[in-house]
Amino acid sequence: MFDDFVEQHKKLSTLIPAAVMEFVSTLDARRVAPEASVDELVQMFDEPFPEEGMPIEHIIERFRKQVAPNAMGVPSPRYFGQFNPTPLPIGVWADTLTSMLNQNAGAWRNGPTSATIEARVLRWLCDLLGYGPNSYGTLASGGSEANLIALKCARDAAHREIKNVGVRAVAADLTIYASEQCHYSIEKSADILGMGRDLVRKIPTDSQFHIELDALRDAIASDRAAGKIPCCIVGVAGATSTGVLDSLPELAAIARENNCWYHVDAAYAGALAFSDKHKSKLNGIELADSITIDPHKWMFVPFACGATLVRDGKLVLRDAFDITVEYLAEDRGGADVEFDFFRYGQMGTRRFNSLKLWMAMKFMGRKGYAETVERQIELTKHLAERIDQLDEFERVSPVETAVCCFRFAPKALGGMNDTELDALQGQVQQVIERSGEAWLTTTVLHGRRAFRVNVNSFLTEKRHIDDLVELLRRSAAKFV
Repeated sequence: MFDDFVEQHKKLSTLIPAAVMEFVSTLDARRVAPEASVDELVQMFDEPFPEEGMPIEHIIERFRKQVAPNAMGVPSPRYFGQFNPTPLPIGVWADTLTSMLNQNAGAWRNGPTSATIEARVLRWLCDLLGYGPNSYGTLASGGSEANLIALKCARDAAHREIKNVGVRAVAADLTIYASEQCHYSIEKSADILGMGRDLVRKIPTDSQFHIELDALRDAIASDRAAGKIPCCIVGVAGATSTGVLDSLPELAAIARENNCWYHVDAAYAGALAFSDKHKSKLNGIELADSITIDPHKWMFVPFACGATLVRDGKLVLRDAFDITVEYLAEDRGGADVEFDFFRYGQMGTRRFNSLKLWMAMKFMGRKGYAETVERQIELTKHLAERIDQLDEFERVSPVETAVCCFRFAPKALGGMNDTELDALQGQVQQVIERSGEAWLTTTVLHGRRAFRVNVNSFLTEKRHIDDLVELLRRSAAKFV
């Protein structure tokens, strides 16, 4: 049995690296979006569960011929979609090492190195964002889970016994305040935590998509007058649609004035902290009670890797999540208990995700991340300049990170109403997607649909931006 185990690894150690190299070496030339339809893919994988196992070679061949060619080209330098970057090679292979070791990072006794390394990378992230030595955190599956963990801390801070007796212990509704640009996970978290989606107050934004501070103050005052309890204010640092950042110091002051937990969702833009040129945009983030940052976004770590950081550290997370079980009791003694990460979040079994983050951060260093972030912002500014030079397109958002939003609005189609123009943005996007030459998405800003381009990949060069502009012009010209 053991010999067969070793032989399987031997075969795979040849076949899988070859498949990886085949994919990455042709990445720039590959289609970004696959041609196969939903029905074609369903038919391709419509097969019964095999009675007997298949040879390894056949399985890897299916991957090469059917899985990889029909996957979205997220690692492509011509992918300009969501915050889904090209993963660093060292992170890709770190995932293999993680799977080989198969540690359970939930408790130190089950994964000593995984727990120790997780504590170290969390320290690096806390230091990066200006938190002091008492801060701590926990890795999560991504921004949605990280925001959930933070809002659980916020909810529990509002009422000491709420985790035991539930939200019914609070005589009034707990309310959360966030920009209309906030991530959808804020509403989902309020739902999961029993607070209710209706108790998330979406605050309007100004012409540049920053939260309107006076509107926030008015909403809090109105809720207090109605007998509700302001619980949490969420600042956005790198909105999904626009990449913009709220005024973080002012939000911190409003949170203090109203005895609210202050959370900053910096899942994307937290990486600005690496850059001396751009980190001032994050001024005030260190005042937050909690911060979300996703290394699988602007730090180029493979999915999935998010993090919740808490300014006042371990006790806050333990108060919110800790539970004692007989097989992991603290009375066993030793210093390892503080490395039991199941005590700091809702997950019990936890993947050794800190390994790929640790390897990526050691490989890139602060300087490597700073140079990449700065280069991607410059590429985005180049795109904005190209768009500004075109009569048939109009830019609709500022460039604060590596996101640029704009609309196709040619004078020749001046007779179209808003609904028709909004539909046109989606039609042009579909032409681009079907071409396979690039991929970008659309979003809705102040009620109007617009193109959204994010420079995700560290492989993207100026030529890719120029190619995208020409592709936009060609695709849009079909409708004039």
